[in-house]
Amino acid sequence: MKRYCPKSEIVTPLFNVWGADRISEAGELSVIFDYGDWLGDIEIVRLLRILKTSALYEARRNEQNKPKPILVKVAHNGCEELLKREAVLMAKLTEQGGHPMLPALQPPYLIGDSNAVRRPYGKVAFGNETKYYIVYAYAEGEFLRDALIKNPQPWYLHAAWLTISMADVVAFIHHKAQHLVLNLCPDTIMIRYDRDGIPRPMLMDLSLAARPEAIKSDQIEILERYSIAAYIAPELLIDRENGQYGAQTDVYGLGVLLYEMLKGQPPYIYRLRRPEDVRQEVKTQPIPPLDRTDLSGEVNKIVTQAVDKSPARRHKDVRTFAKELRVLFGEVPPERTGWYRGIPRQWLAAGVAVVLLLVAWVFFMAVVQAGA
Repeated sequence: MKRYCPKSEIVTPLFNVWGADRISEAGELSVIFDYGDWLGDIEIVRLLRILKTSALYEARRNEQNKPKPILVKVAHNGCEELLKREAVLMAKLTEQGGHPMLPALQPPYLIGDSNAVRRPYGKVAFGNETKYYIVYAYAEGEFLRDALIKNPQPWYLHAAWLTISMADVVAFIHHKAQHLVLNLCPDTIMIRYDRDGIPRPMLMDLSLAARPEAIKSDQIEILERYSIAAYIAPELLIDRENGQYGAQTDVYGLGVLLYEMLKGQPPYIYRLRRPEDVRQEVKTQPIPPLDRTDLSGEVNKIVTQAVDKSPARRHKDVRTFAKELRVLFGEVPPERTGWYRGIPRQWLAAGVAVVLLLVAWVFFMAVVQAGA
């Protein structure tokens, strides 16, 4: 069994590791489950992503005597309240009809819990610990961070369409739950490529989302601890007590996301650097120019406005930002649908081959009988 240290971001089979604060005690390390581990009636299949506040797994559980694939998010030690808050927010958004770019919330227990509606998260003993978790419907894909490692500069249309799609789901959260996301970065977005190779995103983490009026000094301390420093909006760092936070804060997050995909790197380099040094740059240093000479000057203008350090100079909300992107890049093409959608291509090919063989066999038998 492995453990995860949130301070050093190291996964280790040991119970103590050297980290940012010299040493992390065993109680600070969170369990990382392996294939075959069980959380109640849920069997872990594989680790998908270690997030700042939780770990996301592919898993399965029996429904009607058949194993059904699901996704399960398990809180790290010390992040249980954040996961509970996320589950309640997801339940509220589900009641509002849900959104195709949010994971579909599932009941934490199949039987035996009358509080499943009131408590949309599960808890179960694992060893001498109590683990809190959320269950989502299964979804395929890879995280955007992994895709950007392979291709730091995706095609500009894909980058724009992905940002427009994310703006749509962020606007849904703003309107239906009056929450800001506050944690928009490639590490929290899963993408799936459709039949035409267009990335279809899904926002997989709302653990740091909050109402604007609830963002006070203690909430910002949580953001600083569990966010990647390069993606925090500067107003959250400059005026911790009296900052004016609103939709423009998430416009900044979307702008940074688009900037990184167009530029090929985040606006502030953060790997192998102390978070406090990165935060100081976010507060004081301007974002380097986009310098995409192959794109129109209007693209540079829109991105520069979205990542302006002053919220008042940004687009007034995410819909306005997305509208300007649509003018330049067009609407996101609708996904082609059909009964075969979601079936692996190799299965489709095998099915076609079987049908052709059956047709050939029938034809052959007809010829034989005719000759007889």
